[in-house]
Amino acid sequence: MMPLFLRLRVRDKDGRLFGLWLPLFIIWLIIFSLLILAAPFVFLAALCAWRKGTGRIIIEAYFAVFSVIVNLSGLRIEVESKNEGVYIKLK
Repeated sequence: MMPLFLRLRVRDKDGRLFGLWLPLFIIWLIIFSLLILAAPFVFLAALCAWRKGTGRIIIEAYFAVFSVIVNLSGLRIEVESKNEGVYIKLK
């Protein structure tokens, strides 16, 4: 399932926490509409490049974008130093 929210927490030098929730479903609507609009051009490019052997790679790369987006759910990124830190979680 695609992540719908991004949770961002930042801890500064003084130890103060700043948190932010961002809705990602609006961004996904825009990205998926652009991918759907690009589909005919991608398939046309793949058809033209099929004889060279790169057509299949173009189609696989196009579908790999969908796979990466769907598998982002649950991704956590934590970066910390002595005094500062950043925490990003996709839900």
